[in-house]
Amino acid sequence: MKFIADMMLGRLARWLRLYGYDTLYGIEDDNEILRIALEEGRIILTRDSGLARVAKRLGAEVILIHSNSLEEQVKELKEHGLEFKDLFPTNARCPKCNGLIRPIRKGEIRDKVPSSVYANYDEFYICESCGQIYWPGRQWREMLKIDERLRRI
Repeated sequence: MKFIADMMLGRLARWLRLYGYDTLYGIEDDNEILRIALEEGRIILTRDSGLARVAKRLGAEVILIHSNSLEEQVKELKEHGLEFKDLFPTNARCPKCNGLIRPIRKGEIRDKVPSSVYANYDEFYICESCGQIYWPGRQWREMLKIDERLRRI
């Protein structure tokens, strides 16, 4: 499944990427969202009922999200049959740019992370598109806590 999320669903888009779903985000123009969805076979995720109505009329697949809360948005997607796979880093996409993430050897990132991070961690991942580097630090642990909540929904 591939998605395109409107500008009201940034947090949900980042989480879908962390779960490995190819999710475009950051496109402000509704006509561009519709064009991309139709050309690439993406499911439109939106909170805009007008956009949802036009998308359906044009034959695009669309899921109208009603909630503002991430937890409720995830619940709505689960009600539409979406399964939440293993969380980052397994099969993950970059939450920033949607690029693919792969493991990288510690020695390859020596000058790309703070020296304290380099000294304290041995596990690193890199986005193949934007070059963002990830490691299992404090933010990673917080992400795992949120994942536990989302899985209980």
